[in-house]
Amino acid sequence: MIGMVSIGVAELAVLIASTACAADEVFPVVHNEPIAVRVLDGKTGKPQPHTHVLLVAGYDRRDLRLAMWREEAVTDAAGQVQFSGALRNLPLLRVEIIKRHACAPGASEAAASVERIRRDGLSGVNRCGTNAVADTPGVFTVFVTGKRAGKKKAEPETNPTPVQPVVQAPARNVGEKPVPALTENEMDEIVSEPI
Repeated sequence: MIGMVSIGVAELAVLIASTACAADEVFPVVHNEPIAVRVLDGKTGKPQPHTHVLLVAGYDRRDLRLAMWREEAVTDAAGQVQFSGALRNLPLLRVEIIKRHACAPGASEAAASVERIRRDGLSGVNRCGTNAVADTPGVFTVFVTGKRAGKKKAEPETNPTPVQPVVQAPARNVGEKPVPALTENEMDEIVSEPI
């Protein structure tokens, strides 16, 4: 009788943990299926080789926010990055394209289910054009703009500006602690106070 109660309590704990984490898997499971992130141009649909991608995975959104498991990679000639064994076994994923603009607002903060990518495939929103791709199991497709964000055209310099000396900020005292930023609640209190 006591054994049945303890099993029921354990089942309830697993159920609560699975709903609290908002993930597909609660316990670590080893998956051998390959999973890839494919980076495509939003207008033309062409693969984007040599694009830097930041992959962040975790068990819940807190892990993603803290970047507990992260990996930087560069896409191959087909515009794809293969997941390492550690990342493909975690339930949530966030993909951030470095030095490029994503075609979906807030794409770098969005969490995707690795189980859904593994089972059905997943494509991000394409606000840069009308290009769409069919979801392929094991592939997460991200659309970016065609130009690199930090790249500028090389222009000949006609009048070089004189070099200015760099002024350094005064050094802080060793015992002095930095002032923390205001929280949202503190900001709301300041705004709501009468003048």
